[in-house]
Amino acid sequence: MNDINTMQRRSYAEYGIGHQRLEELQNGCRTGLYSPEVLKAACTGIEIASKWVLLSVRQGASFDALAVQWELGRIERPPFCRTDFYSYRRRFFANLDKELRKIASVSSHT
Repeated sequence: MNDINTMQRRSYAEYGIGHQRLEELQNGCRTGLYSPEVLKAACTGIEIASKWVLLSVRQGASFDALAVQWELGRIERPPFCRTDFYSYRRRFFANLDKELRKIASVSSHT
């Protein structure tokens, strides 16, 4: 983190995630492919944002779509801005990618 309120802003490319891999990860989240344990591991380091990020990735919802939900009182408003939300979301996908590769590596060695 740069300071107490701002998440480091790295691109998917800086995390080593290309467009096709991102689509695979997003589709897996939307379809429920990943276990709760894997999703929890992907939230490491972004705990402050995890409930909104998980809601977003499971629904394929943007920050603006979530904003409509909190304006209607359906969900709590997040304690961070749009820019930080997308930084947290990129970090989530980077963590998810890393976790899935770790699982695949372990599986291939057994």
